[in-house]
Amino acid sequence: MTAINFQTINANLISTDTGKLVSFALSNNTSQTLKLYWIDRAGEEKLYQEIGPGATITQSTLSSHAWLLKSNDASFGTKFLPEAGAITISSSNTPSFMDYSEKVIHTSEGAWSTTQGFGLIDAARALGVADTVELPSGGENNYLALNTINAASAWAAGYTGKGVKVAVVDAGIAYSRELEGKIVAGHDFYDNDATPTPDEGPYKDHALGVASIIAASHAPNPGQDTMGVAPDASLINVRVGSSIHGSATNAMAAGIRYAVDQGAKVICMPLQAPDHRLDPALVEAVHYAYTHNVVTVIIGGNFSNYGPTGPALISHELGGQSLNVGNYNVRTHSPFDSSNMAGETVAPWVMASSTGWVPSSTGGYTYYEDGGTSFAGPYVAGLAALLWQQNPNATAEFIIGRITQSAAMNGNELPLQQGVTADNANQVITATANTKIDSGGGIDQVIFAGSRADYMIASLHDGLRITNQHDKSVNLLANVERLAFADTVLAIDVGLNNNGGDVYRLYQAAFDRVPDLKGVGFWIGAMDNGASLHTVASNFVRSAEFEKLYGVGPTQQALVTAMYQNVLHRVPDQDGLDFWLSAMSHGLDDASLLTSFSNSTENQQAVATIIGQGFEYTPAA
Repeated sequence: MTAINFQTINANLISTDTGKLVSFALSNNTSQTLKLYWIDRAGEEKLYQEIGPGATITQSTLSSHAWLLKSNDASFGTKFLPEAGAITISSSNTPSFMDYSEKVIHTSEGAWSTTQGFGLIDAARALGVADTVELPSGGENNYLALNTINAASAWAAGYTGKGVKVAVVDAGIAYSRELEGKIVAGHDFYDNDATPTPDEGPYKDHALGVASIIAASHAPNPGQDTMGVAPDASLINVRVGSSIHGSATNAMAAGIRYAVDQGAKVICMPLQAPDHRLDPALVEAVHYAYTHNVVTVIIGGNFSNYGPTGPALISHELGGQSLNVGNYNVRTHSPFDSSNMAGETVAPWVMASSTGWVPSSTGGYTYYEDGGTSFAGPYVAGLAALLWQQNPNATAEFIIGRITQSAAMNGNELPLQQGVTADNANQVITATANTKIDSGGGIDQVIFAGSRADYMIASLHDGLRITNQHDKSVNLLANVERLAFADTVLAIDVGLNNNGGDVYRLYQAAFDRVPDLKGVGFWIGAMDNGASLHTVASNFVRSAEFEKLYGVGPTQQALVTAMYQNVLHRVPDQDGLDFWLSAMSHGLDDASLLTSFSNSTENQQAVATIIGQGFEYTPAA
């Protein structure tokens, strides 16, 4: 698990642009306002946000950007390099960190990802039909998102949502020719009348986009176009809020009950909230739907939170009586950074894409690369409609189960690459598209044909996911130490007692600098061929560079003090200084002292922010 190294307010941190894109949530549990500053590339502090007592904010950044958090009265302060996760400041001004990197948990219901839940929905697999049809790529439409869930194969098998009513509980569906004749009922619980027309606010077209993804016409439409997942389904237009002021939970609860009583079999509720409070009336309304065999689809939220927020928490409250939806990025095969993540509590959480064109009330169309969980949810609602057409006498529990059980994390069902044996030998393996590689023990290298920039690397709980950004093929790697690309080599064995990480940390500790590629590559090669870390350290302490930094023949106290300054970047505490002086007086040599400082928890945490995703090196000739 990656951990943030929280450093003192006087630590020398500046931003660089070498990291990965991350988001972190920051919760203030103190009694005073905290201020968050970005430390720019010149070391200047730029105030970004103020976080009041009890408040939580979310910040997107690069993992190589430096941040400063401090209180108004300067009684508390810390600098850090971020990772994706949650930072909590306790009432005692102590920071802690929860890692957001993906973990895969094996449950009785299938593999569960803390970022993707049960994974990406698949219409063909859910319906049990052959996956044989794909919409043409390109154009200004939503075909990419439809192909991602294999929707066209469902239509080819005759499943179009015919005879199924789907309610959209939102701010009112605006008119579009895509939905001509499809809305069969409606009510306005915001203005308390029978005309659920949206007001002229920034989200006027929100419900229209949702409804179109569910049931837009498949009639030929030259130019821009949206095709619905369930084009023959009927719609119920339930307005429960304003496109300016949002929705009240009592109106949402009333809207859900109305939709059930009007014969809806699916309710799509693209409404979110950032908090963890639930209105009992809203919970009871979803339960009412479930007990009447109606599937409620609720968006997971767009707050980059680790776990659902707002109405999506109802699924946890009711033990899985509704479906939650995360927002899947078809370019990276992972959730959008904006999307809430599934978290570690297993519940009906699946993924769908939100990328594509949707109609607007002006008669045109609008493109969304990231349409939020609001535009991912209706793909799941549309699939539920197809399943109700196929299984008209089923239960809501059955439909929810079919959707979750047929979903899969990207690469979850990839075959193990043929010819790869999980053993203790050192192996060199050439990657082939869409395969798993588990090479077991030894020091193993996987070769990729393209350059490093052609691939996206994501950490999983038990390895890495490597995505080719051109053809979107995927490799899942486990027990692999090195990656070779056309233009560079990465060492990803960065943990303690791994040759790559041990050598990098030792280099940084000995010389207080970033290792040069050839130098670190030479010593990695030495350790791969059997040299011990102590042997490498002995060579370092005898080098001219070490003597220049630490002095020639320094006293034991001078050497230990310099280790604290050059490795841990702080003055020694008295207990620590006494401990190491005692150890050296009892025979600890200079090389062992260096390896001890290099492998210390404090140094591991500091260096992890630099090499957590691996580091480049030049292999020894």
